[in-house]
Amino acid sequence: MNNSKSEQKTTGFLGRFDLYTIGVGQAIGSGVLTLIGPAILLTGQSAWLAYVAACVWGFFMIAPIPWITSTLKLGGGFYSVIGDLAGKRLAGMYAVGFLPQTINLATYGVAIGMYATSLWPSLNAKWIGCAALSLFFIINLFGVDVMAKAQKIMVILLFAALGLFIVLGVVQINNPVMNFTAPDFFSEGGSGFFAAIMLYVYSTNGYSCIMNYGKQAKNAKLDIPRALFYCIPTLVIVYGGVALVATGVLPLDQVAGQPLTMVAQKILHPSLFVIFMLGGPILALSSSINSTISNNCIPVAQSCKDGWLPKSWASTNRYGAYWKLMTFTYLMGILPVMLDFSISQVVNNIMLLASCVAFLQIYAYFQLPKRHPEAWAKSPMHIPDKAYYGICTLSLLAYVCIFLNSCLSLTIPVLVISLAAIVVCMIYGWFRSSSPEVNMEISVWEE
Repeated sequence: MNNSKSEQKTTGFLGRFDLYTIGVGQAIGSGVLTLIGPAILLTGQSAWLAYVAACVWGFFMIAPIPWITSTLKLGGGFYSVIGDLAGKRLAGMYAVGFLPQTINLATYGVAIGMYATSLWPSLNAKWIGCAALSLFFIINLFGVDVMAKAQKIMVILLFAALGLFIVLGVVQINNPVMNFTAPDFFSEGGSGFFAAIMLYVYSTNGYSCIMNYGKQAKNAKLDIPRALFYCIPTLVIVYGGVALVATGVLPLDQVAGQPLTMVAQKILHPSLFVIFMLGGPILALSSSINSTISNNCIPVAQSCKDGWLPKSWASTNRYGAYWKLMTFTYLMGILPVMLDFSISQVVNNIMLLASCVAFLQIYAYFQLPKRHPEAWAKSPMHIPDKAYYGICTLSLLAYVCIFLNSCLSLTIPVLVISLAAIVVCMIYGWFRSSSPEVNMEISVWEE
């Protein structure tokens, strides 16, 4: 690869704990607070077990990433992986296909407004959501290091709030949450349990965003894989613990389909409930907003530098922030909030496209041992090729299930629009790849 000298000499400043808090903060969003009630409707008392299973499933989806990041230093995250391992045309498809996904920021803006008004009904949910997105947009404009410092503070406070809920809730459990033979444990059978896993799984692998920070990490090949692995037990404990309390304190018919706030009001003193709401839902969403802005910009910035999109879009300010791309991401997030979109409307518009783009990633994963044999042999996490291909196959199977579930979950109009967007991306990548303006200088380094 022909990488610019300035990129190769970039000094890393993110340590392992910085990367870990970015990943955990991205993963723990509104899902832990809004999905448990609906999951209880699907599978009853086993909703907590379904969340644990979803954490494992979520890791299967991204399982090759720790091995890839232990072999290569990535400057453009998933885009760099696809461009380097899968080729020019697929890189173009990903570059365009990723742009609509930046609307994911809107889900957090809508949700944070909803939770703020549940505490203070007199507030306007729309303006609270816009204010939160604006605040973290400004923070990100000061660079990744400032974003990471803010993330560490928020994640520590988030752990304290969710830990308070789990500890005080566990001692008040009344239901037989460990009785696997109880009639309510798998209330809708195996199909209901599987449906609950599919409901949860989208909230369980957001920590894969850590791979975007290869250029900013102090020791990318060691710290990024380890930070990824640290996130897995963290999510199992947090998600499993919160869901255990949610299913164990009140009768199931009272909590089924309801948000977590009902259980929190039951187990917490009114003053602690306010602290929990500020430190739990609000900070969970805030940390997701904070990391999503930069996560959305890094892959797009590299595709701009390579010529797939206008190079001027990747302009940086004096703090190294991609201010034009951040502004685009901010607008993609704030417009749906201003237009009163629901969370389901936002998610449905990106779900299928995200699943299809993932197949480009998986194809690239399979190419690693052949594309970089020497770096792969020297990787601190090197394993036999057959074992690595087995991990890639596991990721493929996990995504196939997600893709099929996405197709079945979408309405016909949304399905047609999403498939049309995929076709447009494929055509663009195919024809744009022959343009002289496209000069692949993807940030991938073996050393």
